[in-house]
Amino acid sequence: MTIQPWITCLQSGILIRHLEARYPEQASKVDFQRVMGVAESLQEIQDARAFLTDTSNWIPHSVFRELVKNCELATGQKDFTYQAALAYYETVKTQSPTLIETIAILLNDVESVFRSVGDWASAYTNYLQLQSFVCPDEAQTLHVLSRYLPPVDPGLGNMRLVQGNLEGTAILDPSVETATSEEAYSQLRLETLVNEFGDAYDMTTKNDRFTVARRSTGEVVITGRTIRLVQTLILIKADRIPAPHGSDEQLVATLDQQDHLSVWTAEEPVRRSKTHIPKQDDHCTAIRIERGGTLSAGSLSTTIKAGSIYNAPYTHYRLRWTNRPPHASNAASAGRSQFLTDRRAFAHQLFTHLKNLQATHRHMLTMFLRNVELAQENIQLKQELSAQQETGGIIGKSALLLDLLSLIRTIAPSDTTVLVTGETGTGKELAARLIHQLSRRKDRRFVAVNCGALPETLLESELFGHEKGSFTGAIAQKKGKFELAEGGTLFLDEIGDISPAVQVKLLRVLQEREFQRVGGTSDLQANIRLIAATNRDLLAMMEQNQFRQDLFYRLNVIQLYVPALRERPEDIAELAQHFVQQFAEKIGKSIAGLTPDALQLCLTYKWPGNIRELENVMERAVTLAPEGRKLITPDLLPHILRSTTDSVPSVDIAELIDRIEWGALLKTLEKSGSLTELLNHVEWSITRRAVVEYGGNKSRAAKVLGRTYRWLRKLESEMTEPKSPSNTLDTRK
Repeated sequence: MTIQPWITCLQSGILIRHLEARYPEQASKVDFQRVMGVAESLQEIQDARAFLTDTSNWIPHSVFRELVKNCELATGQKDFTYQAALAYYETVKTQSPTLIETIAILLNDVESVFRSVGDWASAYTNYLQLQSFVCPDEAQTLHVLSRYLPPVDPGLGNMRLVQGNLEGTAILDPSVETATSEEAYSQLRLETLVNEFGDAYDMTTKNDRFTVARRSTGEVVITGRTIRLVQTLILIKADRIPAPHGSDEQLVATLDQQDHLSVWTAEEPVRRSKTHIPKQDDHCTAIRIERGGTLSAGSLSTTIKAGSIYNAPYTHYRLRWTNRPPHASNAASAGRSQFLTDRRAFAHQLFTHLKNLQATHRHMLTMFLRNVELAQENIQLKQELSAQQETGGIIGKSALLLDLLSLIRTIAPSDTTVLVTGETGTGKELAARLIHQLSRRKDRRFVAVNCGALPETLLESELFGHEKGSFTGAIAQKKGKFELAEGGTLFLDEIGDISPAVQVKLLRVLQEREFQRVGGTSDLQANIRLIAATNRDLLAMMEQNQFRQDLFYRLNVIQLYVPALRERPEDIAELAQHFVQQFAEKIGKSIAGLTPDALQLCLTYKWPGNIRELENVMERAVTLAPEGRKLITPDLLPHILRSTTDSVPSVDIAELIDRIEWGALLKTLEKSGSLTELLNHVEWSITRRAVVEYGGNKSRAAKVLGRTYRWLRKLESEMTEPKSPSNTLDTRK
C-alpha cells in the first residue's frame, strides 16, 4: 500500500515550542520558510511558523522530516524529538490538553489508554500504524507495535518521537510515577541511520556480515550480521484482544487464535508463553548489531548498542511503568471496573468523532494543495506549449533541420496539400503535427491514420466511414476519419501502402473535395487539410504501376523531406541528451547524460533506424544503468554500437586517387576498355552508394547527385545489362 504521507502540526508544534523554550538562540536561526519550501505546494504560505504550530493544520511528511533535521542540527542533539515529546507531556499537566490527551486523562488507566493506541496513531498521521497488547505474566508492562507505511522510510527522529509519545502518554495517568520504553527490534533501516551522518561513514556488506567504517580513517565502528525473525504466537490477556478497526486501518499483527497474537521475534529458544508457527513463509531477515559503537558528525552523535536489531518489518516497543503509592480506598477500586467500561465506550465515540474530523481536514487540505499544484502545472504546460510551438518537439540545430523548420513555417498558414518524405523513424509525423499547430486549423482536430497497418477493406471504412448494413459486421453507421477531421488536418501515414482501389477514391476527394461513406449514396464535403507521408520511392512505384501518377501529383504539391539522422550528425548529441533525461525522469534515476566515449560511439554509428532507434537505445541504457550511476557509459550501449568501426576520414578526391597504386589503376583501365568506360563505372558506383545511403529512394539519391530520376533509371538500365549482372542495383537495404 502506497500513500501520500501527512502528519498533524500538533507534532511539528511540539518540536518548535521545545526548540524555542530550551534553545532560544538556536531557534532564531532556523528558517521555517525554507523548511516549508520542501513541499512546492506550501511555498506560498506566508507565516511558516504559525502554520507549523497550528494543531488544526497538516503537513506532508517530507516537511516534517526536514523540520526534524533542522532541529537536530540547530541543537546538536540526535534525540531532540524524544526530549521534545517528553517536555510536551509535562506541560500538558499544567496547560489545556488536546482532545486525545483529555481522553487519556479521562481513562486514567495505562492499559485502557493504549488499548486505543491505533486510534490516536491515525489521528496524528496517515502513515503510522500502532497496536498494543499485554502478556498475562508481565506486570505493569505492555507491548506496542509500530509500523510506518510506504513510502515513508523512518529516520531516527521518527522512532524517538514515537518513543517519547509512548512514555509521555503513560505518565498522563496520575497514578503512574515513571515510564520507560525500549525496542525489542526496530523498523529503522541501518542504512538510513548511517546516511543521516552524511558521507562520514561507509556501510559494506559481505555475505551476511555488515560493517560500518569511518570513511576518513577506515576505522570500523560497528559490525553486525543478518538474522532471521520468525512468526511466533504470543499469549495475550483475553481482555486485551485488539479492538476492531475501521476499513481504512490494518492491525500491525494479526490475531491467530482467540487469545494469541502472531508477532515477529528473533530466532532463539522459545519461552514458555510462546509457540512457534509452523509455516513456510513465517520468517524474514533483519540485522543484529554484534559490535556497538557511536556514529558522529559535527556536534551530532548517537550510540548503537550491541544486540540491537534493525531492518525489521515493524518496531516492537516494550513499555514499563511504576505506580505511585495508592491513596484511594479499596471500595473505590472495587467500583472502578464498571466506571472504566463506561468511559471506554465514551472514549471510543470521541476517538471516532476525532478521526472523522481529522480525515475531513486532511482531505480538504489535500484538495487545496492539489488545486495549487494543478494551477502551477497549468502555467508550466502553457509555457512549454508556447516554447514548443515553434518546433513542435523537433530537436536539433543543424542546417538541414533549420531549413526544414523554415519551410514548415512558410507553408503552414496555407491549406496546400503536403507530401512528407523520409526514412522510417525520422519524425515525419512530428513535422506534420507542427504544420497543423502553425496553421489556421490549429484549434480543430489533427487526425492521424497509419495506412500501412490496415487491410484494404478496413482502410476504406476507416477513411470514409460506412453505413449500417453496408457489409457483414456493419451493425451501425460509422463516421470515417475525413468526417472526424472536419475543419482540421488529416494525416495519412505510409501513403505508399494503399491499394489501387483506395487510391482512386482518395484522388476523387482531392479533386472534388467530397466523398461517400462505404455503402452510402450521399456526397459529404471534405473540409480538411491533407498531409501524406511515406518512406517509399513513389516515383519508382509510379514506373512500376504501383502508384497512380495523377494521385502523386495531387499529393506532391509541396514535398517536405525530413533528413535521416546520419545526414545531421550534429544533432545526435542533443537528441541523446534529451532522451536520457526524459527516461531518467520517468524511471526515477539521476542520470545527467553520456560520457564522452559513449557519445563518440553514438556519433560514429549510422543509425539506420534514425531517431526512433536512438530513442530506444537511450531508453535501454537508462533502464540498465545501476542505481547511483550518473552518466551513460559505453558498456550500457548495444553491442552493435560498440562494434562499429570508425568511418574513413574524408579526403580530397585527388588524394584518394593518389592512394591507389598505379598498377591497379592500369589493370582497371585495361579491364574497362577505355578511360570513358572507367569513368562510367565510377559514376555508377557513386550512384549506387547514394541509393543505398538513402534507403533505396532513387528520387532522393538523384536529387542529391544533381540529376533527375529519369537520368538515374537510364544509367541503371545501361549498367545492369546481362553482361554485367554483378552490377545490378540493390535497393533492398
